[in-house]
Amino acid sequence: MKRLIGPGFVLVLGVTMICCAAATDSTQTLPANGGADGGTDASAGNAGAGGASGSAGKAGSGGAAAGASGQAGGAGTAAGASGQAGSETGGAAGSTAGAAGQAGSVAAGAAGTAGAGGASGGAGTAGTAGSGGGPISEWGCADGTREGFADKSQFPLIAACNGAWDQPGIFNMPAMCNRQAGNTGVNQAGTGCTVTDLCAPGWRVCYGRDDVLARNKDGCLGVMNGATSPVFFTTQMSSTGAFQCSTGTTATNDLFGCGDLGCNFSGDPTAQALCAPLIMSSHDLCKGLRNDGGCGDWCNHLGKYPSLGNAWSCGSDTEKEALNVTKTKADQQGGVLCCVDN
Repeated sequence: MKRLIGPGFVLVLGVTMICCAAATDSTQTLPANGGADGGTDASAGNAGAGGASGSAGKAGSGGAAAGASGQAGGAGTAAGASGQAGSETGGAAGSTAGAAGQAGSVAAGAAGTAGAGGASGGAGTAGTAGSGGGPISEWGCADGTREGFADKSQFPLIAACNGAWDQPGIFNMPAMCNRQAGNTGVNQAGTGCTVTDLCAPGWRVCYGRDDVLARNKDGCLGVMNGATSPVFFTTQMSSTGAFQCSTGTTATNDLFGCGDLGCNFSGDPTAQALCAPLIMSSHDLCKGLRNDGGCGDWCNHLGKYPSLGNAWSCGSDTEKEALNVTKTKADQQGGVLCCVDN
């Protein structure tokens, strides 16, 4: 028998057993306990869970500050514990430790959109310039000199002003040469000027008897203070004829004012009652103020002053002197009465 089972047979038998055992190991499930048959494989450690992503910051609304950056995601959980080694000696080692959780991503909040800039405010409308901004002239005359009622402290509300003008009329005339007329003014010839251009800003040609009395209770008394005779200073008062002073719309006959040149009708009680204190008149076509009108001696006409030439002109209508009057020779024979306009 020993002879039949030789070394060759034994070798073949051993190889066969080994191959069979290997084939059996590749498909056989090992017992749960690790005993003499070999330990059970330990389960692999669980991979750590990934950290949660950080929340993105909200976008800022228009004009607000940029949104805050999102908080960083928490770090991934710790790596899974290593697998326990198989009990006894034969068990295979547990699988490698679980992979560390991924760090949570941190998304920065988007920056808020910048608010649109406010539109620039438009330029404010310029204010309208106030009328007369400076103090009222104490002189009353546009050129800064007085030729009657010269004492400003005694006569603060009325002034007599020499001058010339070539724009006819006395009623509410506008200033037309920038008040540059007057005997010492820039425009002494009165070119383009009216009676109003002889009065300073804040002053005007006195309206008539009531206006004069309201500014000087003594009327014409004081007008020759500083005057060079002969002079006549007109107001805006006229008459309906025959020295019947009136301020009506039909009153355009003759001129009435203060001074010593012209016709003094104070001896006429009727005229005195209507006109006083303005008792000096131009008479027809201003003949009481001229040297060529054939005026009687009861008037202090210019014919009594042979060295002086005519300065007053009242047109050719004997009933409309107030609408047609002009004057030359700014330095003599008077001009207008100016009253402060208040």
